[in-house]
Amino acid sequence: MLTREPDTPGVLITRIDLAATRTALQQAVMKAEFQRSADNTSFSLIDDTWDLPRARHDARYADEADLLCRRAAEARAFVERPGAGSVPAPCPPLGSLTYPA
Repeated sequence: MLTREPDTPGVLITRIDLAATRTALQQAVMKAEFQRSADNTSFSLIDDTWDLPRARHDARYADEADLLCRRAAEARAFVERPGAGSVPAPCPPLGSLTYPA
């Protein structure tokens, strides 16, 4: 997310809303993951089909998938251009920008 101070209340509110939504989604995912793993363990222990090597393989696969997801998210993250200041510049007048043909 952008780190520059917002000039309008709408930008600030949107950032707060996005941060709250992201936190809620992360908490929901963690809760679902714990529930899923607890259920899988319970079922395996009940019918005596617990397979430790398979569990290790699944855990390793999940960790690798999570790492790839995080790297992809970091690659998409906003990066401020080098040399760009934190002070917003005024918008040029309408019609003053020319586009290449």
